[in-house]
Amino acid sequence: MKIGILGSGPVGLTLGKGLIQTGHHVTIGTRNPSKESLQQWVKKQGKQAVAGTFRQAAEFGELLLICTSWVGTKKAIEAAGIWNFKTKTVVDVTNPLDGKGPDENGRLTFILGHNNSAGEQIQAWLPPDANVVKALSCIGHERMLLPELKEGAPTMFIAGNNADAKKEVVNLLYQIGWHDVADMGTIEMSRSIEPLSILWAAYGFLNNSTAHAFKLLKK
Repeated sequence: MKIGILGSGPVGLTLGKGLIQTGHHVTIGTRNPSKESLQQWVKKQGKQAVAGTFRQAAEFGELLLICTSWVGTKKAIEAAGIWNFKTKTVVDVTNPLDGKGPDENGRLTFILGHNNSAGEQIQAWLPPDANVVKALSCIGHERMLLPELKEGAPTMFIAGNNADAKKEVVNLLYQIGWHDVADMGTIEMSRSIEPLSILWAAYGFLNNSTAHAFKLLKK
């Protein structure tokens, strides 16, 4: 599959690497495609990787991942061309962070409050027939690929309005090692999924850890 990734930070590059390793072709969209470190990353990944503008990535991808920092997400979507999202599955990996980093207790802060979410906001920015699926927002980039931990396989929580889009995302998650996926319902459930990132980050801050994840235990 041809996949476009908006965002060339650690999250976008980690997922790009994992998707290339499972046979997909990836275009990384960014403000500065000629950046030396990004070009070196592309070279290392081989012929299945390309760096381009946000628009080039959105045009290329049959499926799109949004991996930008929240403060730059709307501008990245606009630069990508709203029309390039029509009818596509769009994986929202963002969290609506204020960009100020953790406080003294390791606690991050969301901009949107409790009555909205990044998932809902992105769905509202995009055409009605773009199918946003929230996923991969409750884990650090260090554990996004093949997340087998000492105590077992963690759970990835997803949400979205379109059943076929969610099936497509579940299939991709399986390919990069997520074998326990919990569908939490419509995109509004992003309001409950996204705050897990605050809990994840706080534990990591207090325990100097990235080797942790959430698990939904079922009888």
